[in-house]
Amino acid sequence: MKVKALFAGLLVVLLGTAGCAQTQVPGASDAGRSVVRFEATASSVVARPDDPLALEEASVAAAAMAKANLLSKIKGEQMTSTVRVSDLMFAGQEVSARSEGFLARATVTLREPEARAQEPRKVTAVATLELTNRELENLDQYVQ
Repeated sequence: MKVKALFAGLLVVLLGTAGCAQTQVPGASDAGRSVVRFEATASSVVARPDDPLALEEASVAAAAMAKANLLSKIKGEQMTSTVRVSDLMFAGQEVSARSEGFLARATVTLREPEARAQEPRKVTAVATLELTNRELENLDQYVQ
């Protein structure tokens, strides 16, 4: 009987510690305040390595894709699937994913990795959004 009670107590402790990783907010006035960090990455190839404007275009594209990936990760995607049938036989299928909204307070960091021989030059963007536990509970205020 004592073994069952001990096992049940251990199970409750283990289940209580499972979940998202949280970190302490530096300089937070409330000692119990922690944040959940969402992060998404995207890369874009610099189309014309000798053109300075091409680097800026690749940076804008990578940042936009990173934000879209972050929004998908946080909010999810609406999936649409269309199947074409002709003469009672499968003729084709088209699938699309859509995520719509805006991200308040998301930050984007751009990185340009070292160029390697025989590889195209590319720019990588990392989009990040940190929310406190309270903000996470009210996520609809930050992601719509």
